[in-house]
Amino acid sequence: MLLSRAILPAFAAAFLATASFAADAPLQPAPHGDHDGGFMHFLTPDQRMMLFAESHQDTAGMTDDQRHASREAQRAKITAMSDADRQKFAADLQAKWDALSVDQKAKIQQDMETFRASHPMMGHDHGGGQ
Repeated sequence: MLLSRAILPAFAAAFLATASFAADAPLQPAPHGDHDGGFMHFLTPDQRMMLFAESHQDTAGMTDDQRHASREAQRAKITAMSDADRQKFAADLQAKWDALSVDQKAKIQQDMETFRASHPMMGHDHGGGQ
C-alpha cells in the first residue's frame, strides 16, 4: 500500500512534466503537400480565401485538365518561393482581401463553403472526424 502511494504521485508528476514540455515545444508547419497545412500553411484563412477567389476566377472556363495543370503550376510556384517572397505574397493577398467590401467577402466565404461541400476530400472534411 505504501509503495502505491509513492508511485502514483511520481507517475502523475512525470506525466505532467512531459505534458508541460510538449506544450512548450514550438509548432512545426505541416510538410508541403500535407492536407493539414499543405503548401499554403503560411497563409491565414482570409489570405487562403483570397487565393481561392483569384484561382477560381483565373481558371473559369478551363477544362478540368487545364484547371489541374494551372493549380499544379501555382503550387510549384508557391513551394519554390523564398520566405521573403512568401511574406510578400501573403501581404499582397491580405491587402486585396482587406480592400473587399463586406458583401464581397461574404460571397467568397459562401463560394468556398459551397466548393468544400461539393469537394469533401479537397476541403477540411477528410472523413477523420475533424
